Amino acid sequence: MTMPQPLPIPDDFPVTWDRPGDEQLFWAQDVMHQPYPITPLNETLHQPAFSEGASRAVARLSMPVDELRYSVHNGYSYFTARPVMLPPEEMDARFQEMQRITIELGSTVLQDWRQTFEPRVLALCDGILQHDYDALTTADLARYVTSFYDIQVEFFDIHMRVNIPPMNAVFGFEEFLSEFLDQEAVMKSRLLQAGFDNKSVQYGGAIWDLSRWVREDQDLATLVKATQPVDGAVSLNDHPRASEFNERWQAFTKEYGWRSDFFFEIGEPSWWEDQSTLLSQFKHFLGQDDSADPYANHRRHAEGRDALAAEFEARLPEPAVPQFRAMLPLVQQYIPIAEDHNFTIDQKSTAVIRFGVQQLGKRLALEGELEDSEDVFYLHLDEIDSIAGGASASAFKDQIGPRRQTRRDQQTRRPPMLIGTPPPPDAPADPLVTKFFGLGAEASTDARTLKGNACSAGQITGTAKVVLSLDESDKLEPGDIMVCPMTMPPWTPLFDIVGAVVADSGGVLSHCAIVAREYGIPCVAGTMTGTQAIKDGMTIRVDGTAGTVEIIG
Repeated sequence: MTMPQPLPIPDDFPVTWDRPGDEQLFWAQDVMHQPYPITPLNETLHQPAFSEGASRAVARLSMPVDELRYSVHNGYSYFTARPVMLPPEEMDARFQEMQRITIELGSTVLQDWRQTFEPRVLALCDGILQHDYDALTTADLARYVTSFYDIQVEFFDIHMRVNIPPMNAVFGFEEFLSEFLDQEAVMKSRLLQAGFDNKSVQYGGAIWDLSRWVREDQDLATLVKATQPVDGAVSLNDHPRASEFNERWQAFTKEYGWRSDFFFEIGEPSWWEDQSTLLSQFKHFLGQDDSADPYANHRRHAEGRDALAAEFEARLPEPAVPQFRAMLPLVQQYIPIAEDHNFTIDQKSTAVIRFGVQQLGKRLALEGELEDSEDVFYLHLDEIDSIAGGASASAFKDQIGPRRQTRRDQQTRRPPMLIGTPPPPDAPADPLVTKFFGLGAEASTDARTLKGNACSAGQITGTAKVVLSLDESDKLEPGDIMVCPMTMPPWTPLFDIVGAVVADSGGVLSHCAIVAREYGIPCVAGTMTGTQAIKDGMTIRVDGTAGTVEIIG
């Protein structure tokens, strides 16, 4: 059998491999989490910490991979899962151990998250936010920032430990249903995960409740609709209820503002610093009438979920029903875990780490060591370690400008989605890669038809709007079809506006798939080239059942 050869590297995207043998691994661009070039500090702090923490977790869980790794090329993040190479009998034993751990941990993973892991993450975040930075010398402050590496390793160890067991349970559950029923039932079964409480649901409820309170006073509603952030903050004046609104708004942003328009990027401002996106989303909710109540929608999903479970039980052979009942509670922990860890680890901890690094940036700018406090995100972690050892940050000042320019230049590139060496054609598909990241969808032979993953059923024809980041979401009108690189929880309110979602990345267990099913709108994810092939104003037809997007005109 002919072994696969390394993929050709585009001339305008040179790749220098980090380690010998990396070219023999299969690498995919992480469009879902980081579709744009990242800052140098993110590359040298966040990415290696994720790799170490995630690899530590997969070892604990006896997964059939030696490590999960990120590597950055020309500013873009690529990930790989290096497979374990063992004799067949040892591989079989490893799979059995993974299944045992999945069942053992999966039965209580949501409880463990809420009682143990989430409090630990929040305590570490509070420690960073409440640290007495003024009491530190510049060297000690730099040393404290370097300690964030170990904190992030722990975050990402937890991240994978709580995500993998319920995700594995979903994989096993879908195999079970495909054995006894059919693929249509497998797709429909994903609605069995809907209607459970999670951080995204809580955010929708909180912003809805605040909007209903504002709507009680028409003058106040008019004032809020007209207001714009000043220096990133929202504050009202000259209204009898202005101080009460400001107090409620501050409480709301303190809880839900530790997020960013950009995912996993410490170099970009959080909503706590710049409340523009949060205010834009609030104005959308403010404009809705009471029929859009998210609590009612949540109840409908819960009722439909329970009815669907009864339908499945009736269709299954009687001997299979006990197994169905045993597996279902494990599967139904997936979405609460997926949304909650995302809110607390992926988003809040990233914004909090940024806050801590900013304190060093402000100190260095005040001392004249850097031109601007944000320049600190264009340092490398080893350079900050040098500052901790007594070196002057001014030694690195001349490199800041070129690094900023390099990042701007990188944004004009079109990185290849895949690099390295593909697996052999007969290698079994990795469900993490196919069902979460969404890679492997069949390519279309028709230039006017895109193929992806069928993530949420239904068909719709409408006007496409390409939204590359949240600051472009204002272009969306009710019923538009949003075409985007990916979505994450901060994008959730947009699903209430659009008629369908088409995403470059993501599989049936990705965020955009989960939320589209919650909102009952068609979704095709993993198209790889949707944001390139589709332009604003095009009429497109989205078939979320077949996983196709047709460009009509």
